[in-house]
Amino acid sequence: MTLLSDDDTGPVCAPAAPADEPERTILLPRISTDPVDELVERVRPRLGRAVDALQVAAALEADGHTDRTAQVEYGYRDVFTLATEVFQRMGPPLPEPDEAAVAVVTGGRWAGLRPVLHGPLYLLPSAAFPAVLMAVGRPGLVLGMVLAGTVGWIWSGVAAYLAYRLLGHGRPRAASRVLRWAALTGLLLGVVLGVAVLPLGGLPLAVMMVLQVSYQLASTLLIFYRREAWLAAAMIPAVLFGTAYLLVGGAAQRWAVLAAAGSVLAALAIALWAARPTGDAEEPTPPTGLRAQTPALLGIAGYGLCAAALLFHAQAPYLLTRLDIVAAAVPLLLSMGYVEWRTGRFWPDMVALSRRARRPGEFVAGVWRTIGREFTACLAVPALLGAALLAGLAQVGLLSAAGAVMTAAHVALAGAYYLAFLLAGRGRYGWLCLSMAVVIALHIGVGALLGVAPLLGQGGSALADTSLYLGSVVLLQALFALGLLPVIGQIRHYR
Repeated sequence: MTLLSDDDTGPVCAPAAPADEPERTILLPRISTDPVDELVERVRPRLGRAVDALQVAAALEADGHTDRTAQVEYGYRDVFTLATEVFQRMGPPLPEPDEAAVAVVTGGRWAGLRPVLHGPLYLLPSAAFPAVLMAVGRPGLVLGMVLAGTVGWIWSGVAAYLAYRLLGHGRPRAASRVLRWAALTGLLLGVVLGVAVLPLGGLPLAVMMVLQVSYQLASTLLIFYRREAWLAAAMIPAVLFGTAYLLVGGAAQRWAVLAAAGSVLAALAIALWAARPTGDAEEPTPPTGLRAQTPALLGIAGYGLCAAALLFHAQAPYLLTRLDIVAAAVPLLLSMGYVEWRTGRFWPDMVALSRRARRPGEFVAGVWRTIGREFTACLAVPALLGAALLAGLAQVGLLSAAGAVMTAAHVALAGAYYLAFLLAGRGRYGWLCLSMAVVIALHIGVGALLGVAPLLGQGGSALADTSLYLGSVVLLQALFALGLLPVIGQIRHYR
């Protein structure tokens, strides 16, 4: 008997056939040496018949395949090209996905508008600032506000991250304990900071710092539990009496300060009540302990520190002297809720896109089109608010070129924060912190060389300083976009 392989590579030795049996020719199945065929067989048990090449790409990326391995090991340009070839060799796809299921995943186009309201909530305490300024006085005020704002920013960010992680693991009672503990310890941190600045500003400054940290933590808790209306209601007295002080001054100052303090304490009390543990059901054991979250928590704390430094280092030198430059932050703060909302829509939009797209290149192009569209929208909203602000400043004779440039810088910051939220969603805290540290150093360093770094005690031109800040924010946008390149188009994040 003669055995031949079906690729005609030559005879294969086999035992001789018995003499009484006629000789037969048997074709052996071809043994493929194509590594892509081997890859197909490895992923087939897990994928079955994939819906499209994007599903294959997600599996390959999850297995650790990169563009480099696609080039070196398989000879394809990138993972998406390799996935397309694997998909074609796996056979016909399943029928089209159910459109109703897609609608369930993505939700309505205007779902979740609640975050848009967060911007005005961030600004509510500013109504009482003029009265508080007169009560506290100037010595140490800037340092106290920056310290309290930075600590509150970091502490509330870390607490919110932990609470959302616990809630995602089905542990609402544990999330409640974390938030209440964070609020109480944050209050204690505010007291410690206040004691530290007593030699600079006395008791009024210390009390202001405690209240500032308290408001940031109260707003974090109430936003977590979707009780924004309660927060707004608690702050109504502070807004009313603060506005009255602006209109009549004099005797209204004391009442405005008391109303501000009472409103913040009321908001904190309501937040602690909203975060009270409910239910007695036993909660599941978390898959990982708190120690496993340490890298992420350090990343979030670092991000909060750098974000606060990015905003405060440019504003602090003008806080008590240039109303037009300080007011430039108002459009950014008002629009931050809109930026949060659009960021929250990104993931479901990409899930829907991954179901519509049939080619990897189509998906990647769609991702970047979406980012470009949303980035533009996140610039347009604060730009409109900024135009209204500049018109108002011009009406009262306070508009300056430096104020206009600083307003443009804060409009650009809204776009940068949109990209930052996307990076944070991919856990790229190291890149976030490095990028912000670089642009802060450039703004201060170049300003020092030109003699226009007010943070270092240099005078010079405010217009030159704010122009440098605008340039640094534009550079930050480019760095954030560069940080998104390796991760944002990976289909596995959306499948």
